[in-house]
Amino acid sequence: MPDTNPSSSEKLRVLLQWFVENKIAYNEEAIKIVEQQDTASKGTAVLSHGFGVVSLRKLESDEQLVVIPKSAVISAATSALANIFIDSDIGGNLALCITVMYEKSLGHESPWYGYLQSLPECADIPLLWDAQSRSWLKGTDVGEWIDRDEASLLEDFGVLKDLVAEYPAVFGGSNFKWDCFESFVKIASLVSSRAFSVDVHRDNSMVPFADIFNHRTAKENVHIVCEEMVCPVCGEAFGCEHMDALEEMDSHEGASEGEDESEDNSESEDDSGSEEDSEYDEDDDSSDSESEDELGEELPLLVDLMGNTVASELLQDEDVEMESVGDKNSEHSGESDSDDDQDDELVDTLEMVVFRPCKANTEVFNTYGEHGSAYLLHRYGFCDTKNPFDSVSLSTENVMQAFALSVSEQRAIDVAAVIRRFEDLFESRHRACGQDEDEEEEEGEEEEENEHDHDHDHDHDHDEGNNEDEEQDNQADDDENAPRFSIDAPGHPDLNLAALLVLGLADEEVFEKASQSEQIFRHYFPVIRRFWAMFQDELDNDTPVPAAFRKASQEGAVRKASVGTVSNVVYRLAEARLQLLADDSVLGEKPAADSDPLMASRWESAKLLRSNERKTLSQCIKTYKKIATKLS
Repeated sequence: MPDTNPSSSEKLRVLLQWFVENKIAYNEEAIKIVEQQDTASKGTAVLSHGFGVVSLRKLESDEQLVVIPKSAVISAATSALANIFIDSDIGGNLALCITVMYEKSLGHESPWYGYLQSLPECADIPLLWDAQSRSWLKGTDVGEWIDRDEASLLEDFGVLKDLVAEYPAVFGGSNFKWDCFESFVKIASLVSSRAFSVDVHRDNSMVPFADIFNHRTAKENVHIVCEEMVCPVCGEAFGCEHMDALEEMDSHEGASEGEDESEDNSESEDDSGSEEDSEYDEDDDSSDSESEDELGEELPLLVDLMGNTVASELLQDEDVEMESVGDKNSEHSGESDSDDDQDDELVDTLEMVVFRPCKANTEVFNTYGEHGSAYLLHRYGFCDTKNPFDSVSLSTENVMQAFALSVSEQRAIDVAAVIRRFEDLFESRHRACGQDEDEEEEEGEEEEENEHDHDHDHDHDHDEGNNEDEEQDNQADDDENAPRFSIDAPGHPDLNLAALLVLGLADEEVFEKASQSEQIFRHYFPVIRRFWAMFQDELDNDTPVPAAFRKASQEGAVRKASVGTVSNVVYRLAEARLQLLADDSVLGEKPAADSDPLMASRWESAKLLRSNERKTLSQCIKTYKKIATKLS
């Protein structure tokens, strides 16, 4: 009888053998997979499943370390349950959770057994903490998010139970606990903490080997690279029958537009039309509809994870020696056939490529994204000691109350209406993420497009396809995508909040003019955001407040007195939010690490999160009190 609780060494042995069988190759001369006790890093430990990756020598930029065939990933779209998910209209992380549960239910019969057996039972995210551990998070963002998570997962669990009941022949062949909410949440925690976006067909997937690299904020050594732009229906490279159908449809639409334009020109010369033209247009619409049905549900258009691709050789043999990407590119430069082959290979593989050089005999880190401490603890179960992407949420209710107290109750109501009307302008992004010139240009084009298209936003309000269910779905989407206001590290209001305060605290004439005019608001809101971005950057560079204002106000969009008024409200909002974190007595004494290491680790994470959030808010209070004094 096999060991029911194999050691980490045995799990690693099975995993490595599974890598070989599934053609997941890595440069064994450059890196090594080690067990948890063999890895060491400064700051808070970031654990995957007891394993980590260390360098055996110095790693140089653009070196290719790992090649992972897409056939080795666990994806809902390519799983045995794919048709069931389509018929049941189930997607996203819920579909991936069910897929992982199904593969685990197969045990040794699953093609992914060697990978799945290496995973922990769950990720230790706060959603799985006991009541005592959760109490340590009181007043933090994570403490506020847990109740929402439970409600959402209960809803998803209801969908799972209905699916199991509908397909007993599929889900009833094992002793797996499909009706156990705790088991479902544990799998959800693994998906939440490990899934990577692979491509537009597979979407979020479990990617073996990639999830062994642990996270380090803003100092990662590797990035995962793949070609995301594949056929959204079948996942193949461009040239499949679905993409041919799409190209044919686009070509047909282009021809139709040309004919329509010719007809318009003819009508301008002669105001006569024919019934035959009308019938042709109807047939054309029908043809477009059929083509869209062939392509399936429209999927979001994504870009490569890194915005570019890195050429690689697909390793067909497990003994093939791996080369650095730079060597391959130089070796095959000028050979168009080789370049085409490499492009094809990128469609079928994911690669781990060195982004930042790494010294020998140190842990090699990946990044899970530009996220603050609260997000990292909430989704992955750990915090960073120093995180430039930290932020602390402000409730919309408190922000609206600030307008009511500073101006009037009616102003708060009017500002809330402005947010709903221009919600597309309030996309949240931490100021530390930066913005390159291409993004700024693209943002400007989108804003210009919005100005021209706004009058047509409601052209289809009375289409036959609209119904109450769609309206409810849209309302749910609106609630989920509602603007989030925050104080961002090192201690500034997020740019949307700062710009909204400028307009919302203005005198009646200015506010009415800006809020009632579509064109004026869409022009000045981004301008005011740019002012605050420049102003905050100058302050972070220790520029004196008056000089920082002068440098940032080149466009003349914001007056000095307005900045003083906004700063006064900002530091009071930060003070109110800090009060929720004032009582550190909720932490109590630290559990003994030797007798209860899990509780001790949770306590440390909660303490670190509280400290990071307090630090961000305290710095904001200090900075904006000073600004209010200098510029009022």
